[in-house]
Amino acid sequence: MNRYTGILCKDDGSSYGIHFPDLPGCAAAGETEDEVLANAAVALRLWTEGLAVLPTASTFDVLRKRPDVMQDLAEGGCAVIIPLISVGRKQRLNVMLEPDVVAATDQAAKAAGVSRSAYIEHAVACRLAQDIGAAKISSAKSKAMR
Repeated sequence: MNRYTGILCKDDGSSYGIHFPDLPGCAAAGETEDEVLANAAVALRLWTEGLAVLPTASTFDVLRKRPDVMQDLAEGGCAVIIPLISVGRKQRLNVMLEPDVVAATDQAAKAAGVSRSAYIEHAVACRLAQDIGAAKISSAKSKAMR
């Protein structure tokens, strides 16, 4: 999982804005902090979707020494980390679930036209987005579940 640093800014009388110094042109805005962070995850996902290789995320220690980032921080901006989950090679995982949860998952997966694994992956990715603001570069099957 990559973690990209965004610089969150807000001028008096304006919306919140965020940009990613490692990703030129990747930016988002919102009326509230929650909205701009949600939009930042979408912008990050859209900016990176389709790339064969993701840009290396700089550490904050490296970024804060860049003149443009130093200026943003001096003007009141703050750094936020947005995790990016990229779909790639799968890893087998053994999990324990209640039988009724498995049955309900299978029923929902069948209704969505995906496998149990794809359904669980999508559910976990949605929860990660909710809990930690993670963005996910989606596979074709998980796109069908949106």
